[in-house]
Amino acid sequence: MNFDFNQKHISLPVLKGAFPFRLGTTSYILPAPILPNIRLLGPYLDEVELILFESSREENLPSEKEIQEMIRLGGEMDLSFNVHLPIDLYLGDPDPDVRKRGCSAAMRFYKRTLPLNPTVYVLHLDWKLHRGEGCSDHKAWLGRLENSLENLVTGGIDPGLIAVENLDYPLEWVRPIVEAIGMQFCLDIGHLMLYGHDLKEHFRIFLEKTAMMHIHGIQDAKDHRGLHAMSDWIWEAVVHVLKNYDKGVSIEVFSMDDLDPSLRRMEELV
Repeated sequence: MNFDFNQKHISLPVLKGAFPFRLGTTSYILPAPILPNIRLLGPYLDEVELILFESSREENLPSEKEIQEMIRLGGEMDLSFNVHLPIDLYLGDPDPDVRKRGCSAAMRFYKRTLPLNPTVYVLHLDWKLHRGEGCSDHKAWLGRLENSLENLVTGGIDPGLIAVENLDYPLEWVRPIVEAIGMQFCLDIGHLMLYGHDLKEHFRIFLEKTAMMHIHGIQDAKDHRGLHAMSDWIWEAVVHVLKNYDKGVSIEVFSMDDLDPSLRRMEELV
């Protein structure tokens, strides 16, 4: 399938190098594979978040040839990458076979993309089980998560490259095991707002160990909308933090309709 696009018809703010932090967005702005998205985004941004959500789909894992092309494009366009590991790993599931498959998938995606020298790998520690229901035993779930994370480190994953993302449950639940293993955090601002968590308190507790920030708006109770859909008070709180932040920020949206107004709102900060 041909995913050609005319770069001359794209008019986005050029924000590469505009901030003390690395600004990026996802590899799914065009409804196309990763490489056309990288070619589109490279001139405008510092970084691309590689969206590798589904471990069950082998085509979701970039081939070695594709990785080499990403390396070439990164060098050519002064572009770095971060990797969002699959979201279907279920590392706290009661079934040991499910956890084993999850660890194996995480290792496979990590090793394949490691030649890209990613700035960070974002990891979900899902409270839901692979069958879809929530876990009923909080303490047992934490123990299984800790065991899975230890297995990943034993298997060769650098814990300092992993950033655990906040989901629907309080991030404080997993904070002790994440910090004990030497991992960092990914603060998803949209998730904090969607699930009613305290934004400023999360900044206070987690910002020092936050390697990546996901920013996006909420519209009609749905997240991952453009920054035009982020309320003014949230935007002001985020901007205040970004003034002294020098790590990664990903505008986590999945269409040009959401990316364009997001970059224009970011441009106001330049």
